[in-house]
Amino acid sequence: MKTPFLTLAFLLPLAAFAAGPLTDGARVRVASSSIEPGWFTGKVRIDERGCWMVHLDKATKDRYTLLALLVVNRLEVATSGSQPQSWTPIDPRPLIEAQPKQCLEEGAD
Repeated sequence: MKTPFLTLAFLLPLAAFAAGPLTDGARVRVASSSIEPGWFTGKVRIDERGCWMVHLDKATKDRYTLLALLVVNRLEVATSGSQPQSWTPIDPRPLIEAQPKQCLEEGAD
């Protein structure tokens, strides 16, 4: 009887990981060497080309409001329902590499 429980306990985290660390519309904070230092909060969206984009809550000093995931060096996803807000780090490199070819061009607007 213990074997099915242990198997289920082992597979549940794998199923969550397989669903992916990011979902369209997730709250994130990012740091990028393409903009000024510090964390910027916003939401990730998948655009019409299938590319991950970060829509910033506030413009940077150079007035960027949209960053391609390609230029993100550090990425953290908000833990839902936690007060105060807590963040879970995610390595952006595998997400960047998994994007369609057209997404691998540098960009920020």
